Amino acid sequence: MFWRFGFNNSALDSLLDKADVTLEEVLEEEDLLQEAKSSNPKLIEFLCKPDKVKTLLNYIIATDLAEPQRFKYPFLASEIIACEIQQMIDMIVIDHKEELLVPFWSYLDRQAQPTRRASDTTTIEETGLDSLQASYFCKTIGILLSKYPIEMMNFIQSDSENLNKILAHLQTSAIMDLLLTLVRMEELSEGKGVVKWLSEHGLLENLINRLDPYLDSEEHSIAQQCICEIVRMSQTSLPDSPSIGLNDLIINLKSEETMQKLAKFMLDPEAPNATSTLVNGVSIIIDIIRHNNADLENDPTVSGLYGYSTNTTRPKPVSLADMLKVMSDHIPQFTHLLLKPRSVNGPVRTTLGDIEPLGFERLKICELFAELLHCSNMSNLNNTSSEEEQQQEQVRIIKVDNEELSVGDYLKSKFVTSKAMPICVDLFFAFPWNNFLHYVIYDMLHQVFNGRMDVGLNRQLAISILKEGQLTDKIVIAQKANDEECAKPKGMRAGYMGHLTFISDEIMKLFEGYPETIVLAIKDDVDMENWSAYYR
Repeated sequence: MFWRFGFNNSALDSLLDKADVTLEEVLEEEDLLQEAKSSNPKLIEFLCKPDKVKTLLNYIIATDLAEPQRFKYPFLASEIIACEIQQMIDMIVIDHKEELLVPFWSYLDRQAQPTRRASDTTTIEETGLDSLQASYFCKTIGILLSKYPIEMMNFIQSDSENLNKILAHLQTSAIMDLLLTLVRMEELSEGKGVVKWLSEHGLLENLINRLDPYLDSEEHSIAQQCICEIVRMSQTSLPDSPSIGLNDLIINLKSEETMQKLAKFMLDPEAPNATSTLVNGVSIIIDIIRHNNADLENDPTVSGLYGYSTNTTRPKPVSLADMLKVMSDHIPQFTHLLLKPRSVNGPVRTTLGDIEPLGFERLKICELFAELLHCSNMSNLNNTSSEEEQQQEQVRIIKVDNEELSVGDYLKSKFVTSKAMPICVDLFFAFPWNNFLHYVIYDMLHQVFNGRMDVGLNRQLAISILKEGQLTDKIVIAQKANDEECAKPKGMRAGYMGHLTFISDEIMKLFEGYPETIVLAIKDDVDMENWSAYYR
């Protein structure tokens, strides 16, 4: 009756008592993983022999297993190592590194999937790593990194080609996760310096080059995912959240040289996949701004949402002046794409009839404009009077027509001269059913109308919207057309009417707050009588 008290011998124990038991026999036992997790002494002694550990590692990366064992053995082997048996980990990383870890790492030497160009029309034979097997490999490396971060990082950094080996297989999602795990090691005291090593060995250059508009769109997506994850890991907006802080990769990413290259890729007029590059490039720029917003602490809504304390010591603000300057210089080209998008080839058939689509390209450009406006309003980009801040590169001064402008106002001057905001207003009314677009453009208008009209170029931008964009007239016309449509049998309310109400409220607050600065400046170009009748 000893079994009642847990003194029974398990089937695995009985098997391990045999003198000639093999690893394969042990792997066939149903309770193997449970016994490994509970640190069965007999099992640990059996497994922690160099030949057994070597076989387990070989199973994880094997390509010649028979069908019944092809999936089972790699899974079991990786799960056994994931049990973090200390003797086994020591053997792999410390005691028998050359015989165990080095051959295991050579898994990355296998043939990678070739980089596909947009011009490739032939079917390329599927090569590269098996995704399931790669996940087992990366899981194992992750365990080793967590147990011996210093030793593993020294091993990886001992060969400058190791980063290239990882980058060659970036199409495999598990390998991408491994790369991001290496970046995240910077959070640990034992991993300090890994980001500098990655930067010095060309990580960011490799990722940016993958956004080449002559490459396949899948390459663009891979680069965007990696870069955005690195940006999020490096965020400085929320000090209470985990972050590796400002680092060499982010400094390189937001530099003028990198941003010029990215802008050139996004706006290439000849490249077949320039639209894909633009869409992914805009996502990167938006993430850079959102995760390095130096003024986030001053927004009570965001502070409350994230439980942010104003007493928290926040990191040094990240200057985005170079990035904003480069994007400002290209506002005319982006605006041109709003008028003549590369991705729209005429109307498409919908349930509402034949309609020309807005296209993801134009939507992303509008999102870019909205986010650049947020960036331009950051306080550390608009103080032109502080010599100390200028020396610290927190603000960049640009001369335009013999006038000194902060980089924030330089962006707004480009918006005014290229008529970007009036064109966005036209798009708002041209696509009455695209609520994503309506939200983005409302965000832009909200920022402009709630900005100060006595400093900077907010006043010129607001006047441009009201005069050249004829916003109030278009709202009145849209309301009248909507009323007529709703009066018909089965009439349908236009999709933008809710946002029009919000925009109208913003306009009235602007008029009431700046009757002389704004209203007098537009009274000859805006039908104020019609507007007053509408708003009443």
